[in-house]
Amino acid sequence: MTGAEALIQQGIKQGIEQGIKQGVIRAKQAAVLKLLWHQFTDVPQSVVNEISEIEDVRLLDILFEQALNATTLSDIELPNSA
Repeated sequence: MTGAEALIQQGIKQGIEQGIKQGVIRAKQAAVLKLLWHQFTDVPQSVVNEISEIEDVRLLDILFEQALNATTLSDIELPNSA
């Protein structure tokens, strides 16, 4: 394999990994939002927008767990709400 071929393969691998990561993030965002809509039906657009901008998988997992136990939207600690 030439140096150019190795660089191409590395670029392809990185692209696939980034695509997978983005897919996981989008799925977790969707799961949090779906749970919130199920729990509260009326979720403000500002909350939807904020969750849609979060790309930290760990934070999305925390928000999902908070949403499971929340009785009101204020029980969920969004990063920009503080």
